[in-house]
Amino acid sequence: MNPKDLLVEMFEQMVERKDASLIERYYHPDFLLHTNGGAQDYEQFAAGHRRVYATEISYAVEYDEQAWVVTDDRVAGRVWITTERPDEEPTKIEVVLIATCLDGQLHRLWELTWPDWSQLRAFDEY
Repeated sequence: MNPKDLLVEMFEQMVERKDASLIERYYHPDFLLHTNGGAQDYEQFAAGHRRVYATEISYAVEYDEQAWVVTDDRVAGRVWITTERPDEEPTKIEVVLIATCLDGQLHRLWELTWPDWSQLRAFDEY
């Protein structure tokens, strides 16, 4: 599977469905996330997602189809992730990302988000 298809499948199957059991399917055990000036390893990333997925948050993902750049082992693109929780206005987060893949899984991910997802109340549990 090419990196773009892997990324889109991950958003559809794991993120939008909030299925933390799929983390190990999509993310390499040596995964590193670099996000908005911070970094997380696989364990930090997985634990944070499990905590947030257990809340009442929902996700919807849109893709900028004109922004994809894909090679055999990496993908760059822009997506918008709208988060919503009961009794709160939805928040649309713009994400610009570069990801590398290893052994059919996401291995490294560099992203910038606006607004910074880590500063949002919806991710207090993260």
